[in-house]
Amino acid sequence: MTSISHQHHAKCPRCGSELVSLEWDEHVTSRQVQDLWHCWKCQNEFITVEASDEKPPSDAEVTKPFFTSLVME
Repeated sequence: MTSISHQHHAKCPRCGSELVSLEWDEHVTSRQVQDLWHCWKCQNEFITVEASDEKPPSDAEVTKPFFTSLVME
């Protein structure tokens, strides 16, 4: 299995084929996602790592829309 950093799945790193499919993805951190790809031509599996420079939302920003109606003052 090969690990590729900050690269889209456009081609298999082993054979160069574009016949690849996403097997799964996983959030490693709030700013980083790993994708496992499968090449249908050579059966290679490889991982891409996508990182975002965006600031993740705060807990207050995430929970406010859901819990403000439950708060009694």
